[in-house]
Amino acid sequence: MTDEQRLIADAAADFLGRRAGRQTLRAAVEAGTGHDGALWAELAALGWCGLLVPEAAGGLGMGLRELVVLEEVLGAHLAPLPYLETAVLAAAVIGHPGLQGRAWQQRLAADAPVMALSFDAGTADPVAGGWQLEGLWPAVAAAPAAAALLLPARTPGGTALFVVDAGQPGLAVTRRPSIDLTQCLGDVRASAVRLPAEACLGVGAAAEAALAQARSLGALALAAEQLGLASAALAASVAYTGQRVQFGRPVAAFQAVKHRCAQMMVAVECARSAVHGTAGRVDAALREQACAPSPAGLQALVAQACVLADEAARSCARENLQLHGGAGYTWEFDAHLLLRRAQAASQRFGAPGSWLEPVAATLLDLAPPGRPDGGRAGAGSGRDGRDGVGSQPGDEDAIRRGIRAWLQHRLGGEFAALEGLKGPGEPGFDPALARRWERALAEGGWTAVGWPREHGGRGWSLAQQVAFHEEYAKAGGPGRLGHIGEQLLAPTLVRHGTPAQQARFLPPIREGREFWAQGYSEPGAGSDLAAVATRARLDGGQWIVDGQKVWTSWAHLSDWIFVLARTEPGSQRHQGLTLLLVPLRQPGIAVRPIRQITGHAEFNEVFFDGARTEGSLHLGPVGQGWRVAMDLLQVERGVSTLGQQAHFRQELDAVAAVARRNGASRDPVLRQRLARAALGLQALRDNALRVLAGDAGGGDRAGFVAKYAWSNWRRDLGELAMDVLGPAGVVDASDAQAAQLQRLWLESRADTIYAGTNEIQLNLIAERALGMPR
Repeated sequence: MTDEQRLIADAAADFLGRRAGRQTLRAAVEAGTGHDGALWAELAALGWCGLLVPEAAGGLGMGLRELVVLEEVLGAHLAPLPYLETAVLAAAVIGHPGLQGRAWQQRLAADAPVMALSFDAGTADPVAGGWQLEGLWPAVAAAPAAAALLLPARTPGGTALFVVDAGQPGLAVTRRPSIDLTQCLGDVRASAVRLPAEACLGVGAAAEAALAQARSLGALALAAEQLGLASAALAASVAYTGQRVQFGRPVAAFQAVKHRCAQMMVAVECARSAVHGTAGRVDAALREQACAPSPAGLQALVAQACVLADEAARSCARENLQLHGGAGYTWEFDAHLLLRRAQAASQRFGAPGSWLEPVAATLLDLAPPGRPDGGRAGAGSGRDGRDGVGSQPGDEDAIRRGIRAWLQHRLGGEFAALEGLKGPGEPGFDPALARRWERALAEGGWTAVGWPREHGGRGWSLAQQVAFHEEYAKAGGPGRLGHIGEQLLAPTLVRHGTPAQQARFLPPIREGREFWAQGYSEPGAGSDLAAVATRARLDGGQWIVDGQKVWTSWAHLSDWIFVLARTEPGSQRHQGLTLLLVPLRQPGIAVRPIRQITGHAEFNEVFFDGARTEGSLHLGPVGQGWRVAMDLLQVERGVSTLGQQAHFRQELDAVAAVARRNGASRDPVLRQRLARAALGLQALRDNALRVLAGDAGGGDRAGFVAKYAWSNWRRDLGELAMDVLGPAGVVDASDAQAAQLQRLWLESRADTIYAGTNEIQLNLIAERALGMPR
């Protein structure tokens, strides 16, 4: 969020907090109007109804990113206002370049008349001096409060759009009760309504395009409202369960309750990432008028926000009522108002499933099999990274071209056998070849791209690093043996290491000559990392290490390991721990590979029996290793996660390719599941970018949910892969694609376990992010 967007959010929260509290909401509900005219007049005076109106027409001239910020706050307050109908739907129609709506734009910015738009069509016939309108437009939102109505009608020349004064003779609006008590609906009936020629804003393709665009933009704005609603439901649940005492304890202390609230937060934060990410993409697409998306393309663009926000709103509203217990089922509590709004919103612009088909069509019917770019690399003649990019990197596009060109050359020759392999757990992975690959990357200038220049890195910006990691994965770059050293240890060395440690370890990591493993988990200290029992003591200027580490990825191929050990006898939990840098190839260390359910051995047990390392090789102060270890874990959320997601995209494409080949793509249920997978993956990317950008007030929450969200997504993709394979998934696959999907299914079962099980992740989210009691 920009400073301007934060100001909008803060101003809206302040205004609505003062003027749209529970008393205002309940008054509108009890009056049966679902509309507060006085509140609307005050909001209009702030100029917010002209948010999407160009400055030249007297509006604020802002974009969709600012709009969703405001709509989210409106949704959180269940504001009984026709803002979406007037400031979004009507503004989108009268502002469409193909229609004659400039005068109405100016009026909307100046006076903010309530306007209502229907997507149903009546009929209109040309008559002398104008038109005659007939028909019924059912259940039009905000119609009873509207000063002007935007009504489509069929004409001899195609669909036309008319703007009609609510007091026009022959026009009647009948209020319709709604399940959503905070909104007003009305049936609009026209009987021989005579309209002047200028009442027609446009006919034919322009009118149809304006309606299609308004539907998609309205759906995006509604998604922001649903996000606000979900966030309000989560806050209400946490507050109520924290106050309600049962069995002598706050209800919020029960793990079952904490986990439900944590899952609500996951839904809210993934929806927030989706809504704000979608708004940015749609804004960019609409600004580029030369390549503005088609109606179907725009629908596919907003689908991610629509689906995830709808699911978040409905699930959080349900959970909020449940967590309020019997009180939640009373009229007095507002839980039912949230539930009602969530259900009504779900059907506002079509059933949620209707937004999935355009995504499924893109994924299954239009995209070619394999990688989206159809090959390993794009155009370019550079033979290595420095030829393709130069020592001073250019923009992200130059970096993308450079790494694609370099990979096209190198993966087409000596290293062809490594292409697309994710690491030692993959069949055919050659460790010796992988070591040579790391040296080749270093020689090409493709390692340490995010390190500071003063430490031998290239000092690339966040956007440049994202470009590199994404293109590396998309082009089939193999899993990195150097990942743990380069992406995890090195940034921690830069922050906590001594100059001597940095000089000793950073160069061989950067040059692909030394490889590292992570020594954290133990048989009795998996997710409970503070329970480590491995011990170390100083003896003659050296540390003597005794103990055991487990689930240690790639230890059998590594040269060094960083070990969290207890160095103060009698210390407990987080106290007295030190992070030591220990050479693996020495007497006193035994590495035993652990065979996984895939049949391969990627991680290991590491036994320390009098193993030694120099007394100076502790990272950070002695006894303060917990803080250093936590800093290192934070680095795991780094920019390389975007590369991980590019690998996920390849896996999704592989599932889609098999679905196209074996006919599973014609199964409507599988089509929807594949579309949901595509939308979920985009949301993971948006969430990762929030984390990396350090989004104030949101980046921390996005970081808390990241691991839980992506691990569940990939687990579900593995199950979907097997369902796409059908009966063929039961037998050993001689077909390479089918075998890949079977491996995906097995591998993905580890994702919700390692680096903190799902259950531990939910505890962390509840206690650290939501502040619920232990």
